[in-house]
Amino acid sequence: MAGLAALLAAVSAISYARVRDLKLGLLTTAFVLFVVKGALLLAGMVEQSTGLIALDLCIIVFLYLATAKR
Repeated sequence: MAGLAALLAAVSAISYARVRDLKLGLLTTAFVLFVVKGALLLAGMVEQSTGLIALDLCIIVFLYLATAKR
């Protein structure tokens, strides 16, 4: 899952660099946070806890902001 998120983060970062659209920036941020969460879980540094639930909430907020209409 973290690998797919890393691939999506890379694609969205390249798209953001070309277009400079705020929504692509928010999408890139959400995917990067997802990669960070996956890396933490893979490293065994954390278990499902309140901190990771807060990270999930941040990911959901960034995804919502990227898709919300103005």
